[in-house]
Amino acid sequence: MNVHLMRAIAASRRPAPARTGALVLVTSLLTTVATAQTYQPPPAYQAPPANAAPAYAPPPAYAPPPSYAPPAYAPPPAYAPPPSAAPPAYAPPPAYAPAPAYAPAPAYAPPPGYTAPATAPAGYGAPQGYAPPPGYAPPPAYTAPPTFAAAAGSASSTAGTDEVSEFVAKITQSTRFDRNAVARWRAPLCFSVEGLPQNEDAFVVQRLTQIARAAGARTAERCAKGSYNFRVVFTLDADETAKHWYGRHRGLFEENAAGPAQIDRFLEPSVPPPVRVWHAATLFGSDGEPILAVDPGDPVESMPQTDMTGSRLRPPGVIGLNYAVVIVDGARTNGAGLAAIADYVAMAGLADLNLQADLGDDATILRLFSAPANQRPAGLTAWDRDFLTALYHSEQDPRSLRADISGTMTHAASP
Repeated sequence: MNVHLMRAIAASRRPAPARTGALVLVTSLLTTVATAQTYQPPPAYQAPPANAAPAYAPPPAYAPPPSYAPPAYAPPPAYAPPPSAAPPAYAPPPAYAPAPAYAPAPAYAPPPGYTAPATAPAGYGAPQGYAPPPGYAPPPAYTAPPTFAAAAGSASSTAGTDEVSEFVAKITQSTRFDRNAVARWRAPLCFSVEGLPQNEDAFVVQRLTQIARAAGARTAERCAKGSYNFRVVFTLDADETAKHWYGRHRGLFEENAAGPAQIDRFLEPSVPPPVRVWHAATLFGSDGEPILAVDPGDPVESMPQTDMTGSRLRPPGVIGLNYAVVIVDGARTNGAGLAAIADYVAMAGLADLNLQADLGDDATILRLFSAPANQRPAGLTAWDRDFLTALYHSEQDPRSLRADISGTMTHAASP
């Protein structure tokens, strides 16, 4: 109920004079309320203005791209042939100069003021070094070895062509490498000798160097430590020394052998020889350098193969020696002199030879340990020197190599 109406009713319950005034008030209030509650309709609905889309503007007219114009062609410059290569003027090789004469090392002299003790100190024992076998005699005072000039009337000057050819055929029938070739050194040689007193080691090194240079083999000017590739060992126990080398350089033997039989013949031969030789080889190119680079002081690589049976193609290289181990059994040298032993080592080590060949009475250092004492050669013979020189100056095809060597030897011996 309206608050004003309630107040008007309450006022009507008052006395008459009051009711009259109150009634007037109530009537006035009712009129006011009625007027206030008169329904007023809402304003007429006006629709929102229509959403007018923007005026359509057509896209700009299509303009095609400018026509493609390729760059103007510019012809290449005119060809100018290279200048003709004129080969260098031929310069003949320098004249051959033989190796200088061997000069032995000066004899050892104790330092000034040195006095040797009269007796050895108590308990002193000689060192356990190399002791030469009975009958071993080094050259007195290490005089210079015999020169390499062939003596008049030597075996090579009196032998016929057939005898020389037979000699070459016998010593070159080695099955160590290619049976058709005669392997020789193509790597520079670095000699090392051990097992003897220092001055005797030096004597053998100088002797080997002299023989190699006279034959035409390359020798290194200086040998760095660890680069020795022609190792000579004097010993009184060749079996133990061979096994020691095999144990320390197993790859040198197993990777460069045609089979276990070759290694067994070196380690434990059925008839122990005075000198054992083990060669390693590799393939060398036409420039004289090895095709595969290896450590010169310890080469380890597979056996070189040049066997091209049934093919006319040239092999990729030639077999060349690049390492050698030579063991001299001092207990089996049978009294041979040191100079003669050094010459035997040179002949056996500078080429891959058949050291077990039956040489009869051929004049060669290879009979040093098989000939009677009164027939032993004192050093390299004319045949030996001519053979090495012919081998190291021949580049013929392996199929004609032996004939070429024999012909060169016969020519050298002719007056």
